[in-house]
Formats: sequence, structure tokens, C-alpha cells
Amino acid sequence: MHFENIDAVLFDMDGTLVDSEPLSWRAIQQAMDNRGLSTEGLEPTAFHGVTWVAIAKTLSSPLTEGIEPITADELQRAFHRLHLEDPPSLISGAHEALLAAKKQVRTAICTSSHRQSLEALLHRLKLLDLLPASVSAEDCTRSKPDPQGYRLAAERLEVSPGRCLVFEDSLAGVQAAKAAGMKVVAITGQNGRGSVIAQEADEAIADYTELPENFFETLRR
Repeated sequence: MHFENIDAVLFDMDGTLVDSEPLSWRAIQQAMDNRGLSTEGLEPTAFHGVTWVAIAKTLSSPLTEGIEPITADELQRAFHRLHLEDPPSLISGAHEALLAAKKQVRTAICTSSHRQSLEALLHRLKLLDLLPASVSAEDCTRSKPDPQGYRLAAERLEVSPGRCLVFEDSLAGVQAAKAAGMKVVAITGQNGRGSVIAQEADEAIADYTELPENFFETLRR
């Protein structure tokens, strides 16, 4: 695995730094259950990497007339409550990778989650005041796979998109980063290197423990 002329590393959050995608699904299930609706036929991975606004729109579209629409605020509140009650575990090597990247290049987090969830994670990692930039759902009008969020992150770091390397776990996120003109490493977890996510990325790893030694020190060579 080799990348060069990289001036910035951008990390997605959910599923990339923390194993929080199950919490997202639980928030969706709660909203559906509250309305007596079944999640049968819904694929959890279809909601990975996109904003609550986009998810709420998807969930509300098939609802029959007279049922209260599911809202982004409702989903975010449920997700954040779960996030605080049952903090998701870090992806293996994620904290170390974030710190190593920060020592070598400009570093940011670009997430489809709301800022309160992002700040909760940064507080937990003692990085709240140490990252130079971040992008959350409130900063964007379009959800991944649109590249708006990643382009904004590059702009805030004052780095050309072509000199950015992104770590992503979702298909929508990988597509967003590629559309922004960035290089992408897919975090595949249990999906494996044969997954669609891995195939669309430039490289793929199960988690950060598979990165070569001193990986971040080589990015600007």
C-alpha cells in the first residue's frame, strides 16, 4: 500500500472510527416500532454513511397517510442518546491512526452525523480542541454520496482535494470521496476485500492494524 503527495487525511466517523452503525440501526428500529411499522425488507447497510435527513426521507416515503412522518431530529436524538448510554467501541487501531495522521499531515473528520455526536466522540478521545477542522451533517445541504462534505473539509484544511486521503467504511462515503477527487482507503471490517466497498476504493483494510508500519510518515514523499 503506497500513497504519495498527500497533504491531508480525512476520516469518516461512524463505522470508520467507531463501531456505531448498529446504533444507527437501533435508532431506525425505534422510530419504526413507535409507529407500529416493521423494518422487514430494509437493509441496514443502505443507511450507512448518509445523513439523518436522507434516511428520514427514505423511511417516510412508503408510510401510509395518517402516520406521523419520521424526522431527522427524532432519529438524531435517539442515536445520540444510545451513543451516550452505550458508547460504541473504537475500530481497532483507529485512535492510534488518528493521532499518527495528525502528527504528519492536516487531519479532519467528515461525518454524516450531527455535530453533537461528533463532539462527544472527540471529547472521549481528548481531541475536541486538537483537530484543525471537521465537517458534520449541519454543514452540508447534500448527503453522501454527493462530494459536498469532503470538498468542504478540504477547503477548511486549505488543501487541494487531489492531495487528500480518505478513510471510509460505507459505499456512499467511498463514492463521495472519489467524486471529490480524493484517494480512498476502505475500512471493510467483516465485509472483506471482495466487497463492493473495497472494489470502489483505492485500497482496503479490515481495520487500522493492517496499515503498514509508519504509514502516515510516508504520505508526503
